[in-house]
Amino acid sequence: MAAYEITPLTPMPEFDIMYFMEIAGETRVDHDAMEEFEPFWDKWAANNLKACKLTNPDGEGSFLLIFLDQEAEDTIEGIWQDSPTHGLLFHALAITMVMSAAQGFVPELSDGNCAPLPRPGEGVLGAFAELGLTWNQEGTVNRKYAVLTPYPYVGGCEVCYLSDNCPKSTARSN
Repeated sequence: MAAYEITPLTPMPEFDIMYFMEIAGETRVDHDAMEEFEPFWDKWAANNLKACKLTNPDGEGSFLLIFLDQEAEDTIEGIWQDSPTHGLLFHALAITMVMSAAQGFVPELSDGNCAPLPRPGEGVLGAFAELGLTWNQEGTVNRKYAVLTPYPYVGGCEVCYLSDNCPKSTARSN
């Protein structure tokens, strides 16, 4: 098993109101909500958003891993408990942040391409353990807001662990 090198990266998510509204499924967001988002976006981007490149030193495969840490998840859960409607907006804000950061590293994602989820091998799982993360058998990491994708971009459905269950992928085969 080749151990993967973990190289920290500096994510720089950009808030795009239209992208946020698409993720949130909203046609408008009131000014008060936007004002409330700003300090959370700034804090999460500076302190809670993590990004790294996982590289196999033997030359085969590298991946981008971006996630919001437990503190951000706990904040969103607290907001959700106080107001499910508000919580849903903050949930969408977190997704927007992670995906915006991913688009900064993998420009193809900005063009509407998916971030295919690879099936992590033992080396990637070892890197997860070093980062305090766990891979779940459902094809997820133990962070609610996370992206793991080949880096640089290498394609969509054909390399994706979830392609058999993905509505975008299965819709194409019908």
